Amino acid sequence: MFDKLKKAFSSAAKGIGQRELTDKVLDDALLDLQIALLESDVAQEVVEELSAKLKKELLGLRIEKSQDATQIVQSKLRAAVAEIFARAGKLDLIEKIKAKKDSKAGPIVIVFLGINGTGKTTTVAKVANLLRKAGFSVVVAAGDTHRAGAIEQLEEHTNRLSLKIVKQRYGADPSSVGRDAYEHAKKNFIDVVLMDTAGRMQTSKNLMDEMGKIVRVVKPDIKLFIGDSLAGNDTINQAREFFQCTNFDGAILTKIDADAKGGAAISIAHITSKPITHIGVGQGYDDIIPFEPDKFIESLFGNVGEVSVENLMSMPRAIEPTEAPPEEAPEVEAKQGLPPSPPKSVEQPRPAFVAPTAEPLVQEKPSPKSIVSEEPKPASKEEYTLPTPPTKKDEPLPAKIEEPTEKKGRFGLFGGKKKTDEDRKKEQDEKRRREEEKARLEEEERRRIEKEKEEKKKRKEDKDTGEQEDKVIYLTDEDIEDLLK
Repeated sequence: MFDKLKKAFSSAAKGIGQRELTDKVLDDALLDLQIALLESDVAQEVVEELSAKLKKELLGLRIEKSQDATQIVQSKLRAAVAEIFARAGKLDLIEKIKAKKDSKAGPIVIVFLGINGTGKTTTVAKVANLLRKAGFSVVVAAGDTHRAGAIEQLEEHTNRLSLKIVKQRYGADPSSVGRDAYEHAKKNFIDVVLMDTAGRMQTSKNLMDEMGKIVRVVKPDIKLFIGDSLAGNDTINQAREFFQCTNFDGAILTKIDADAKGGAAISIAHITSKPITHIGVGQGYDDIIPFEPDKFIESLFGNVGEVSVENLMSMPRAIEPTEAPPEEAPEVEAKQGLPPSPPKSVEQPRPAFVAPTAEPLVQEKPSPKSIVSEEPKPASKEEYTLPTPPTKKDEPLPAKIEEPTEKKGRFGLFGGKKKTDEDRKKEQDEKRRREEEKARLEEEERRRIEKEKEEKKKRKEDKDTGEQEDKVIYLTDEDIEDLLK
């Protein structure tokens, strides 16, 4: 991990330190450094700034015979990279949530942004698991109402983690989903609202405008950009566009464990001046760790032979004391019966999952193993698997699928059975019948009003005719004779 970036800095330090620091020597050495950094996914503007700063500090520098020139150059490089992360600052999610909880100002809302396929939904589940272990109550909002299966995917995660979810139908306004989740959390005194959003390309203006609307309506306390560390310079372009549209507060880089080059972390911190809060190092719910700039820089410039995930972690991770392959992990775990203790040696192989907190999850939700057996994925689904009685292992699949739905029904707001085509048809017929009835009543009311108007008009005409008749004077024969005389 980060081998190419580490090698680039090391080669530059040795190449410059072994020769006299003239203008030509620096230009040649820095050119090699620039090429190596660009190949390590460092943005062009970051490469130019690092090169200019390094050249300014090294040109004309006097080095004593007793001093190691390579170490001096390396220290300058290290200071330049450290300055980038220092400008970005630090965002501690746990501390910020604690501060708002202590102030009793309502739930804190965190919105996750990014393009398609970067791992937003999985990261929402990881952060939810992280916050729940820290002692916070969490509700998840299914704001991705565009992608088919997105709501079901997030619902599956919440079922495994025994969390509440706020959702609506596909095609609904994501902003309304976020507001509903906030009101639900406020009413039930829930600490954190995590809102998933639909993935969108940074070049799609309409979808980016929709993202701006979500931010305006939901008014999140924290906006997190989810970037794929394997996407190269495209991740940097994505971060730039999303930052201009939403002004996010921090970033989470996923898929770091897949031998990422590491340049994206430096570039995002430089371009946005926002910190990298966490990094994803696997597919399991526990495979997310806080990003420590000091440890990241130490892994690049320190005396670490090979950069690994453990070098970037802020605390030791619990590792299963077994070398069994992932597919045999449930049997090994069943034989152990207890959570494993942390390893004493760093050289022990890191497993695909960690299960130190599986026992508390079983107390909240008694049958997570049944869900895991439906779609076996060793990294994300076995971590909450514990031995269950043989009788429950072979229960029919439909009963196991219905269990989370019945559990959610207890909340009274968002539970219920899944609708079939026949149910949808009945609802459409009933809706059409109500609309026809409403139209018929409106037509009858309109006719009644017109009829009343006509009757009133007729009565008025009759009254006027009667008054004219009263004004007519009838003369008798005698009256006529008198008039003639």
